[in-house]
Amino acid sequence: MKRINPWMVVMPAVILAVATACGAPAGSVSSAANGATAGPISLDSCGREVVFDSPPQRVLAVGSEAPALLVAAGAGDKLTHYAGSLEVPFDAATKAAVEGAERVTEDSHDVSYEMILGSGADVVIGTDIAAGVDLDSLADRLKQAGVQMLTVSGYCAGFEGRSTGGLSGFDQIYRDVESYGRLFGTQQVAAGAVQDMRDRVSAAAQRIDEGAGQSALSLYVPAAGTLGSYGHESLVSEQMSLLGLENVFSDVPKRYFEPSTEELVASAADKVFAMYLPTGSSAMETDQDVLEELRARPELDGLEAVNVDTAVVPLNYYYSSPGPLAVDGVELLAERLATP
Repeated sequence: MKRINPWMVVMPAVILAVATACGAPAGSVSSAANGATAGPISLDSCGREVVFDSPPQRVLAVGSEAPALLVAAGAGDKLTHYAGSLEVPFDAATKAAVEGAERVTEDSHDVSYEMILGSGADVVIGTDIAAGVDLDSLADRLKQAGVQMLTVSGYCAGFEGRSTGGLSGFDQIYRDVESYGRLFGTQQVAAGAVQDMRDRVSAAAQRIDEGAGQSALSLYVPAAGTLGSYGHESLVSEQMSLLGLENVFSDVPKRYFEPSTEELVASAADKVFAMYLPTGSSAMETDQDVLEELRARPELDGLEAVNVDTAVVPLNYYYSSPGPLAVDGVELLAERLATP
């Protein structure tokens, strides 16, 4: 499988959810029991109105965020097709939903318009299908073919001219779960999931001394190629802030970018988040792998924190993506930062 480019990982995604029947697996509920909304349902998708006459019955999820959002909304059983890695640290319910879906392709970047239509899905949820393509044009083309498209809110800012509505990264996750619950008549499950996530994020933040005031640098560390970092549009920047840290690149109006060697060293960060993307086929599979690669980088000579064990925090990229795994991520970071 080809190596995933971190910029492509953070390109916009498309999302959906659907109600379940009695005896459904964890993360699924009966839409009748939750009072499915009668009549057309209108959802906002990065400023684009998407109207559904009835809940979709077949869902193609492209990438890692959609399956977990579906399960959180109580609609995991409607995930019929999946394009993406199985190396994602999904919770048990999401893992079951993904493994029970038909595998379209292992690499989400390989998904094509023809592949979407061939799946027979009513709706596509995808991180990469709109890369390099006008969002409205793609949505219209799919709609004409009978397939609706929704975009994960956390990726809206990746499309030129699209807005996140001023919501924080975590609030965008909560809004998606609530929206899918409304669409599929699983509002009670969705509301419970959102409250649980809010409580967990709050508890994680309380573990850290907010007055610490340390600075932090997030680095995407590939097995080969240029180091990348994340500006204030990224979810990892928000995770830092919640835990009392200041992103050294918070003034950069981007989600992902490639800073110069001079910028990296001049940041003089107190903490370094060493981020990597395990795929099951690359040379970057574990926390130890990313630590070794980070410390072998000549462009980081002069950044003292890199060589201090307590200053480097390894982080699987999936824990900073705009889905429920970001909640697990902030808990993981809080635990690691709180450990002497």
